[in-house]
Parts: sequence; structure tokens; C-alpha cells
Amino acid sequence: MLKPILRSINRFLPPKGREFSRFAYAGVKSLVDIPLKNRLFGDKADLVPPLYLMRDGNPDYREFKQNGSVWFDRFLSFGLKPADRVLDIGCGIGRKTIPLLDFLARGSYEGIDPVQGQVQWCSERITRRYPNFRFHRADLWSKYYNPTGKIEPSEYVFPFSDGEFDFVILSSVFTHMFSADMLHYISEVSRLLKPGGGGMVTFFLLNRESEALIEGRKSTVNLVFETEDGSRADNSDRLETAVGHQEAFVMEAFQRRGITMEVEYGSWCGRAIESGRANGYSYQDFARLTRT
Repeated sequence: MLKPILRSINRFLPPKGREFSRFAYAGVKSLVDIPLKNRLFGDKADLVPPLYLMRDGNPDYREFKQNGSVWFDRFLSFGLKPADRVLDIGCGIGRKTIPLLDFLARGSYEGIDPVQGQVQWCSERITRRYPNFRFHRADLWSKYYNPTGKIEPSEYVFPFSDGEFDFVILSSVFTHMFSADMLHYISEVSRLLKPGGGGMVTFFLLNRESEALIEGRKSTVNLVFETEDGSRADNSDRLETAVGHQEAFVMEAFQRRGITMEVEYGSWCGRAIESGRANGYSYQDFARLTRT
């Protein structure tokens, strides 16, 4: 009953009032749903953040659990191994991390994120119990997501050695990044990956099919504003709310850095996909990376 009441009240609140209302509701629901969280996560329940801290996805314990399971299956299908050293760029607040805790018992994990609260939670909760899992904050500038950030993404050097990682994860990173920043990240990924290493990246890839669907107003992401290198954004103010990149441009950029890319297309643009992949993680385009 509480949620419909708050929804009706929210219509009359200013933006800050709506944000406070959502935060308050999530705080109350976090307490009410503690028994559910304990049932879902068992001895790892204390590593799962309260709902009001879940800014990297829907604040719901069941969905948090389901998301983690689907991500874990993806990582395995893309070649992740128990002894791998993993770099997760845009790690969030543990949604993708918790399923890896026992799997990477012989490996290690480094997560990077610009949101201080997410990094702090993961460091205090996860690293304390699993010291081979570490988290780092990068104060990266974004006109939309972090306008006070002090570091330009195109100049950020990841604080790790060359060839240090077996597997790299970039989920919903390049979908919020313009091409100059993306090209720099691709260069860094190439530097950090061992020969034979791999990883997983998600995109909104632009090609004949996706562009035709956007033009036909079938896409759920309105990528119609041209930016540099043929990329497109969903607004005219250079906000990074959603950015798509030309598939050929991306593949060539990886190839120049010694990385091959195999694509599994998603449904974001209105593309029909087989029913077996019809879930939240068939939405974006997925690319499997292999460092030669």
C-alpha cells in the first residue's frame, strides 16, 4: 500500500522532494525486507547493500540476486576462470561482484568506480572478508554523472601494471562515454590485459540494422544526435545519458590494439532476439574480447 501512496504524492513534489521520498521509502523497505535478504543471500547477506544505496540498478533484493546470477553465467560463458585476475571497470556496489567471491578463491579482483559511496561500502564490507577483492574510486569527470570530477576520462591511467589482468569487465561504461574517452580506455584495456586474456564489454552498437530501427522509431534509446566519429547521443547537450558507437569504428579500434571482438546483439534498438536470451541482460550489445 505504501508505494502507490508515495507515487501519488510524488507527482506534487519538486525534484529534491521526490528524491528524498524515494530514499525514505527505500530505507524503510530495507528494514522490512531484512528477512528476505537473509533468505536470499545466506552468509553473504551482510555484504549486500541496503536498498537506498543501490544506485546501479533497480533497488530490489530479488532483482539484485537475479542480476548477479545472470552476470556470473555471462562471465563463465565469456571465459572467466577461477584463478583469473579480474578488473571490473564501473564495478558498482557489488551486484556483479558477490557471485564471484567464492569462485575467484584462487584469483583476485580489482573494482573501479567513480561513486564514493559504492566504493566505500564494498571496501568496508567485501574487502574485510575477502582481501583478494579490492575497490578503488576514480574521480572521473562526467558532464551528467559527475560534473565535479577532477580527472578527464581521456587522461586517466589505471593504477595497475602492464599485462596484469586475465579478464576485464566494462558493463554499461562505453554506453555513457564519447569516442575520445572510449578510445583511451581501449588503449588502457590493451595495456592491462595479458596476451591471451579476455573480457566482456557492453555497447549500443550502431550499424545498418540498429540505425534503421532507430529511424523507424522502434528503438528504446533515441540515439539521433550526431557526435564525433559517427557516434550518437540521446540528447543535444552532450550529456552522457546514452551514447552509441559505430560498430566498425569500435572493432577497428580494438583491432589496432591487438584485441579481437565477437558481438552478441541485444534488443535495445527494437531488434528481435531468440526467446532463450529474452532477459534484462540481452538488452545491450555484448562483446567478447580476446587479447592476441
